[in-house]
Amino acid sequence: MVDRAAAETQVIVGAARPGTVETERDPGGQPAAPASGPVMLELRDVHTYYGQIHALKGLNMTVNQGEIVALIGGNGAGKTTTLRTISGMMKPKHGQVVYEGQSIGGVPAHTILGRGMSHVPEGRRIFPQLSVRENLEVGAYTVTDRAVVEQRIEEGFALFPRLKERETQLGGTMSGGEQQMLAIARALMVNPRLLLLDEPSMGLSPLFVEAIFDIVEKLNRERGTTILLVEQNASMALGIAHRAYVLQTGEIRLSGPAADIARDESVRKAYLGDE
Repeated sequence: MVDRAAAETQVIVGAARPGTVETERDPGGQPAAPASGPVMLELRDVHTYYGQIHALKGLNMTVNQGEIVALIGGNGAGKTTTLRTISGMMKPKHGQVVYEGQSIGGVPAHTILGRGMSHVPEGRRIFPQLSVRENLEVGAYTVTDRAVVEQRIEEGFALFPRLKERETQLGGTMSGGEQQMLAIARALMVNPRLLLLDEPSMGLSPLFVEAIFDIVEKLNRERGTTILLVEQNASMALGIAHRAYVLQTGEIRLSGPAADIARDESVRKAYLGDE
């Protein structure tokens, strides 16, 4: 038990690379907005259905280059559907998903992956019968240069030293925290410009939740990775995000700077546990 707890808190990120984005915090502790970048992702009046269920009802949202944007809401709000629609796992019935100036609604997921977007799904979904290294290699299936694959595996091990220790271990035998490390490291194998994270804290111990959010923040700050974060732990998500959207029954109910969303009375009562 002690070893498992230690494993879940041993998360170390290397020093910032030369030329990467640095994001300081304002005096209140909120991440300061990065230098204004171009719109990287835009949803324009997006409607998505599960059969006859109207899951997304005219979604309009943007993610600018260099931002962390949080998408919060209750169960069944449509958060996972939003990410699945963006990453090509679901096709919108109406509206446009525009990524780096190109409409990608209906484009296959593997094609979108090749354009610099990566998706860490809810529940991690690693390959339990493959080793840590094999999982990472699968994550790099669009990369044809073996030397680049090896370089990115080593970068993943530097980001998550515990994975190096578990290199030959089957993914299904690791703790939930270790599997979440692996899922994120696997998504980084394509060196994404945009990272979609779906409930990265789900099922993790409180200590590891804090560690995983630190990793997310550092990926943005030190590598300049743009991140769209879906998370039920609204307090943690709003604490690292620059902007946020509140989703309710498939519609955006509130949007703005994350610090303002965190102070909104309705958000505090519904998602932050305030009475």
